[in-house]
Amino acid sequence: MAKADKPPFHETFAAQIIEDLQKGTAPWVRPWQAGTLHAPFNPVSGTIYKGINRVMLSRRGFEDPRWMTLNQANTLDCRVHKGEKSQAIVFWQFSKEERVLDGDGKPVLGDNGAPLTQEVELARPIIRFSSVFHASQLDGDVPPFDPKTVAHAWDPHQKAEAILANSGAQILHNQRNRAFYSPLKDRIELPPREQFPAADGYYATALHELGHWTGHPSRLDREYGPFGSQTYAREELRAEIASWMLGQDLGIGHDPGQHLSYVDSWVSILKEDSFEIVRACRDAEKIKHFVMELEQQKHIETRQQDRPAPDVSLESNIPEKSKQAELAVEKTFLAVPYRQKNQAKALGAKWDPAAKLWFAPAGVDLAPLKPWLPEQVPAVEPTLSPHAEFGQALREAGLDLGGRDPIMDGQIHRVPLFNGPSHKPDGAYQGHLDGVPAGFIQNHKTGEKQIWKATGHVLTPEQKAALQTEAAQRREARQVALQEQHARAATRARETFDRAAPASPEQAYLEAKGIPPLGTRMDEQGRLLVPGCDIDGTIQTIQTIGPEGKRFEPGSRKQGAFFLIDPDGMLSKDPSSPICIAEGFATAASIHQSTGLPTVAAFDAGNLTPVAQALRDRHPTAPILLMADNDHALSSNVGLEKATRAAKAVGGKVIAPESSAQEKARGLTDWNDLHQARGLEAVRRDLQQGIAKAKAPRAKTQENGVKL
Repeated sequence: MAKADKPPFHETFAAQIIEDLQKGTAPWVRPWQAGTLHAPFNPVSGTIYKGINRVMLSRRGFEDPRWMTLNQANTLDCRVHKGEKSQAIVFWQFSKEERVLDGDGKPVLGDNGAPLTQEVELARPIIRFSSVFHASQLDGDVPPFDPKTVAHAWDPHQKAEAILANSGAQILHNQRNRAFYSPLKDRIELPPREQFPAADGYYATALHELGHWTGHPSRLDREYGPFGSQTYAREELRAEIASWMLGQDLGIGHDPGQHLSYVDSWVSILKEDSFEIVRACRDAEKIKHFVMELEQQKHIETRQQDRPAPDVSLESNIPEKSKQAELAVEKTFLAVPYRQKNQAKALGAKWDPAAKLWFAPAGVDLAPLKPWLPEQVPAVEPTLSPHAEFGQALREAGLDLGGRDPIMDGQIHRVPLFNGPSHKPDGAYQGHLDGVPAGFIQNHKTGEKQIWKATGHVLTPEQKAALQTEAAQRREARQVALQEQHARAATRARETFDRAAPASPEQAYLEAKGIPPLGTRMDEQGRLLVPGCDIDGTIQTIQTIGPEGKRFEPGSRKQGAFFLIDPDGMLSKDPSSPICIAEGFATAASIHQSTGLPTVAAFDAGNLTPVAQALRDRHPTAPILLMADNDHALSSNVGLEKATRAAKAVGGKVIAPESSAQEKARGLTDWNDLHQARGLEAVRRDLQQGIAKAKAPRAKTQENGVKL
């Protein structure tokens, strides 16, 4: 393979981890005893390898954790065995040292006459590779590994207990045989300590759940997902790698057998997105660092509490007018950097998990919170225009813009690559100028994707928080405007439907499709009106079907809206009755005619999942059947794919029409097409067979929480 065609390192590493997972040899799925597992380190430089490097160097399972470069080995008069191969490690440089300049651009000198320097954060990290060899690969006077040299200077159980106690996490010992963290309640639930065979088992389990606890929006802010979802499996991957790292650093043993059920999900995730292993290792390192620092934070707080108390008697000398509260009249977002969150919280600030920002609730005194009001933060003065900075990032990714600036209109643009044919657009980008300019870049040839944000220069934490606050205010304003628009459109839709007459069986669309009105109406022009309602039956939009096609009420909310066909009220009489969900009204009508079951029209494939989720929430025990359109003529069978996705989201089943070659050639795709081609009785037989196959018991859903 030519060097230019060599796959990116993360693809190679992901393939290795997939193989390890399938064999059961990945570092974090192997059990270990207390004190037998040590983090790989460099005995020459003293470096303890972190994140992805720790995982890469631990794959081969050496008890001896020593690694070094070839040059370092040579300085010890050691040579590498003939034929041995090195292990690549990777480093990201996030900052660099620069001279401090005065207003005239001249270096600022220190007291000793030497130029002053400062650490400056890089807008884009620099990636560098190095190669290391294991101690067993070396010839020479290599001393045998002595575990005492890396023995912990603390009692692992006392250390773990201190971390749990200092975390402030709510931990309940109220479970019989399971342990989990509940994001909704923000608490950890465990079995009693005495149910664990050994203390290692208890602390390993508790620290694993504490790893999940760090993902709360007020801490490291990671995404949780429902049990069985890919998001859930990604979070488990991070927590399990972090548990393995913590076990090494604390000296606690662990049996990961209870997490092996996730292996297939992890393999699937890494096959779909090879860069996920890099993100998982990075986040696991953050989790480990956050947890290990909990003990140190308590020591700092204790020292602060030992300081002399302020002289509160001075307060009596403050004029009464100056002590008057400045009460917030409405919810006010604040620009609070992470390191100051506890201080802001103590002064009355609250966390908004949706906006992921702190805010002052209405009625709270704003005076002590003034430092975090967005207008108090200095504005950002970029040194590069967003177009120029984004163009530079695109060129660094190999995209050829032909000497022009990128188009930043929020749309996806395809361009060629520098090392590819000019007629082949193997690069793609999307950029926008809303708030902080941002976008994404993709090189289809290498498979590399990256998210870009304008920087110009490094922002202070206060400036970052201010920009986040301003963006949240804009989002909130847009959301309010959108809600008002939806409300006005819903009112118009209801008024239109109320004025309309019941649809006649001879209405043109109904007659062409061979279906009855089923509660629809028609306007003065004879067009069919199909209302789209929310789960409470309130009309949100209306679909008008006429000779010119189909359209919805302008400005209305279609997502989650549906039309229910259940003239006998079966669903209200029997909440466990099966519910059929189809895309269009005509398809839903044919299905209801054939089965007599409550049937819902979701209007299009993209709305299947929101509608299915709304119905699942309202009818938790009802079997849900996704009656897919079979878009066989498309390169991507959108109807079947969207129906499958919706079924997976709610634990439902998919039933799709099977067409003959002749029927496919005629473009027949849905149940109404087959109704017209074969007759209602033939469709009834097919649907009865499909429903019979789908009547397997539905799996019991997992409690909302992160399972052990």
